[in-house]
Amino acid sequence: MNKLVRYTAAAAGAGFGLFAASLVVYYFNLDMRLIAKVKPLLEPVYDRIERRPMLPPET
Repeated sequence: MNKLVRYTAAAAGAGFGLFAASLVVYYFNLDMRLIAKVKPLLEPVYDRIERRPMLPPET
């Protein structure tokens, strides 16, 4: 029974910690700030992708 209580408390603590972390990320808009820093690094890779031309739909 002691293990059950310990595991339940650990799961509840981890869940609360993840929930609190998600609120901090949302409040400070950290996800978009990270993307703004990473985007210049990814643009050259994305620009090298060969693309097919867009064709108008046939009617």
